[in-house]
Amino acid sequence: MHDRERSIKTKGIIFRKTPFKESSLILEVFSKDMGKISVIAKGIKKEKSKSTGLIEILNELEFVLHKSSASEWYILKSQSLIKAYLFETDFQTNVVMQAAVEIYRQMIISEIDAENYYDLLITYFDFLPKIRKNKIAIFWRFLLRIFKESGIEMNVQNCIICFQNKSFVSFYPLKNGFVCKECNQRIMEEAMINISSRSAEIFQKLEIIGKVIDEIEISKNEIKQINRIFLVHLSEHFHKRFHLKSLEMYK
Repeated sequence: MHDRERSIKTKGIIFRKTPFKESSLILEVFSKDMGKISVIAKGIKKEKSKSTGLIEILNELEFVLHKSSASEWYILKSQSLIKAYLFETDFQTNVVMQAAVEIYRQMIISEIDAENYYDLLITYFDFLPKIRKNKIAIFWRFLLRIFKESGIEMNVQNCIICFQNKSFVSFYPLKNGFVCKECNQRIMEEAMINISSRSAEIFQKLEIIGKVIDEIEISKNEIKQINRIFLVHLSEHFHKRFHLKSLEMYK
């Protein structure tokens, strides 16, 4: 919301902070109203600054910003904390939250779509601490929702060739979905990625994963295989290579 002094009030999540000059920071913020923006927090590193503890990664804040017509950057005027998402989180929660941030940082999200993506991220962050195990599967479900929002939906229920609800044996990037054994034997294209029966079963459960999260077991091999397929899907549709460093730390 803009006033006559060109002040802007918005909710936002801090994705990254970078030192700027002696006492300031440049913040990469994902704003509910404007998408990804750069904010200069002048003098924030001074010892007496009351705001220092608020400016942390994955803190959601209510920002009051000033926008100069001569610059693409915003100037931080004031802020108040809504929620510190990394406060008292366990290691796995931290990792899969950071993975979501990596996805958003590599995507191009328009100002028009920012609110939907913002709400999706907040819902994901709020749900994760409630999950005891298999948090990576919640991240995968989050990716399915990202795909749907982006118009690159992945079919995880039916064979993309015969449209039957059968067990999958491969992923077909060019068709945005999976292929059953019978269809796989007929097609046999180099672009297809073989998957295990356990990975296939997990994919088919992702849309209802919250209901069965404590019942399934996910091995390191399945994590590696499923992560690869998601990254291939992202790279195919955004025409750039996606790499998530945070997932390399998931245990």
